[in-house]
Amino acid sequence: LTLKNITAKFYDPVICNCFQVKASTIKMAIKTDENQTLDDLLEITNAGNGCRACVCRVDRIMKGLPTNVGRVPNALHVGLYQSSVIVSVPNGFKCLGT
Repeated sequence: LTLKNITAKFYDPVICNCFQVKASTIKMAIKTDENQTLDDLLEITNAGNGCRACVCRVDRIMKGLPTNVGRVPNALHVGLYQSSVIVSVPNGFKCLGT
């Protein structure tokens, strides 16, 4: 058991900076009702109700993916905020990796 292992086990990042919503809060809300939509989850946790930059990260948590998407080659980056990549698509915008 190392400090790195312990830190990784208890790491609970803030997903929504506007309202200081942590990943554990979102995961707990998902466990209470696994059939809820992304909009339901945002309303329940209050995440995404400020600047909306965290919506992609909340969506990734719902899908069981890591919150960080990393660099995406050959994409028109419209926005990059705390590892959420939002790109332009024909009908608006899309969160990458979801």
